[in-house]
Amino acid sequence: MGERFGFYTMMAILTLFLMSKFGLDKTNAGLIYSVFYFSIYILAFVGGLIADKTRNYKGTILVGLIVMALGYLLIAVPTPTPVRNVPLFLTVTCVGLFTIAFGNGLFKGNLQALVGQMYDNEKYEKCGIRGFRCSTCLSTSELFSRRSPPWA
Repeated sequence: MGERFGFYTMMAILTLFLMSKFGLDKTNAGLIYSVFYFSIYILAFVGGLIADKTRNYKGTILVGLIVMALGYLLIAVPTPTPVRNVPLFLTVTCVGLFTIAFGNGLFKGNLQALVGQMYDNEKYEKCGIRGFRCSTCLSTSELFSRRSPPWA
């Protein structure tokens, strides 16, 4: 649920964060936003290739979660607003965004593949149905993540 919460919160406020923290104009903030979301979807392909090569879907998912957490830690480094050394902190933020995108790529597609494998074995068929219910519950996190930043 944390992955979805982070994804939708970033989707809602990333450009505002970049413009207020670094003084970027709409064009440059939009460019970073676009590259970040493109990276999330293209790196899901890379994450799938890595998991297929290693045949370790659970391990790939775990590594993806850890990498994502490290990316969120990178962009959570407290700095004054607006920052004094824009090139340095903007680079750290962009590296953090790439780290989040790479971790998301390792996590996103492989979790779905792992849940899909539950349907192949009759022993775990009920777990697969529960997984579907859980994914429906995770989708509701999108509703809360868009409403929570004003409360924070």
